[in-house]
Amino acid sequence: MNAQEKQAMTEPLSLALKELVIPQLLHHSALEPADSSLVLRQSQLLAMACLSSQSHEIKACVLNMLRQGWGLETLFLQTIPNAARLFHDWWANDTIDFIAVTQASYRLQELVYSLSAEFVLSGPKSQRVVSHTALLVNTPNSQHSLGLLILSQYFKRYGWTVLGASTWREPDMVTTVQSCAIDVVGVSVSDERQFAYLKQLIATLRKKSVNPNMLVMVGGPMLAKHGHLAEWLGADFASAHADQAQLMALQRLERVRQQVGKTSDFAVS
Repeated sequence: MNAQEKQAMTEPLSLALKELVIPQLLHHSALEPADSSLVLRQSQLLAMACLSSQSHEIKACVLNMLRQGWGLETLFLQTIPNAARLFHDWWANDTIDFIAVTQASYRLQELVYSLSAEFVLSGPKSQRVVSHTALLVNTPNSQHSLGLLILSQYFKRYGWTVLGASTWREPDMVTTVQSCAIDVVGVSVSDERQFAYLKQLIATLRKKSVNPNMLVMVGGPMLAKHGHLAEWLGADFASAHADQAQLMALQRLERVRQQVGKTSDFAVS
């Protein structure tokens, strides 16, 4: 997608959301669809719209879902990830080629970017935190960046400061944990061949971090296949769902804070 196509998709969609949809979302609870077959159908429609070169089809598809009462959270947590999986299923079945998968996946990412401000602002303001920082990164050389992008929006929605990007490499990560008191490092794992390297990377980040209580979280495609992934890689915990990850991180941080406090009290006495 070139710059002109990107602008054509994101600007009208963002404007329509602000004028027509977001005011309703902020003052009324969305009717979240419970029918899994309906979710799949909407995911198929979105996937087909992304395969089209016409950006207005993506805009029309999304606005139609939101006007029907679908919440942005359903879109982020179910519809968009399901559409991404459909691309890979269709590629595996030789229905579409790799170029089509790449272009359609890129359009999905641009859709998330175009909706991110509204998604973050429509979150539960009373539960937001302002003092935690997360470094969220992909496995080096990974091509799976959509899940990490959605995860970062959930953390931002609850007030976290989020650092990182899908293209970061080890030197970037080390520099960040050395210069900033990172509370949680989240690593999306998508390649079994990198398990040994990731174990070493996590150990290095802990050693270099200016925060001795920094937590490490793992997730991504490999978690469904390897239930003990966190233990194998030397991480503190694992999360398979974007909407649960930041809550788990908060709970772990609070537990660490309490433990550190008890240790300090014992040392003083």
